[in-house]
Amino acid sequence: MLKIKSISYQYPNTQTRALCNINLHLPQGTSIGLLGPNGAGKTTLMSLMAGLQSIQQGEILFEGVPFEQLSKKQRHQISLVPQDFAFYPLLTVWENMTFFAALYDISDKNWLLELLEKTGLTAHKTKLAKHLSGGLKRRLNFAIGLINRPKVIFLDEITVGIDPQSRQFILNSVADLTAQGITVIYTSHYLQEIEQLCSQLVLLNEGKIIYQGNLQEIIGTQPLEKFYLDFLDRQV
Repeated sequence: MLKIKSISYQYPNTQTRALCNINLHLPQGTSIGLLGPNGAGKTTLMSLMAGLQSIQQGEILFEGVPFEQLSKKQRHQISLVPQDFAFYPLLTVWENMTFFAALYDISDKNWLLELLEKTGLTAHKTKLAKHLSGGLKRRLNFAIGLINRPKVIFLDEITVGIDPQSRQFILNSVADLTAQGITVIYTSHYLQEIEQLCSQLVLLNEGKIIYQGNLQEIIGTQPLEKFYLDFLDRQV
C-alpha cells in the first residue's frame, strides 16, 4: 500500500534533521501505532506520507507509484485527521461537510448524511462549528477525514481533550475502519488506545525508527508502557 524509502527531512534554520533515513512498509488493511516522545518526528512523518509536505530526500510510493506521479484520484485516497481542528468555525457542521466534499469533487449528499449519522452529528447539522463541544468538534474533524472514502488514513492524536463518551465513540469508529480493510496509522499518548486498535507498532525517536514489529507479541509478555519506556531508556 504505502512504502517509505530512505526518507530524510530537515526544517529550515535547524541544525538537526526532523527525520533521518526512514524506511517503512504499510500493507493494506494494517493498523499501525506510531509512538514516540514529543519532537520525535511523528507529525512530520505523517504529513509527508499524507502528501502535505514535499519530500526532500528519499521516496514514498502509494500502490507502487511515486508520490510525485500520483493522479488526483490516487491522492484523494489518502487522508489525514490532524490533532488541530481542520474546519471552519463560522460555518455550520453541514456547510463544513459540503465544502470539504467539493474539494474532492464529491456531490453525494446521502454519503455526507451517512457520515453525520455514523459520527453522531446528525442532531448538530445546523450548528456553527464553533458552538460544538470539544468532543463534537473531534467528531466533525474525524467525519471530514472520511469524506473521500480513503484507503489510507492518518489519525494524529484525535482523542485529545474530549469526554469519555466521544472518545469511545471515535475509538469504535477507528476499529471499524480497520475491519473494512482501510490502512490506519494512529498516534496517541494514550497507550491503551494503541493496544486496543493497532496490530503493528513503530517507535520513533529523534527522527529515527528505533523499533517496528508485531504489537501482540509485545503485550503478550509485558505492558506496552513498560516496553515503550524501557526501549526509550536504552536509546539514551
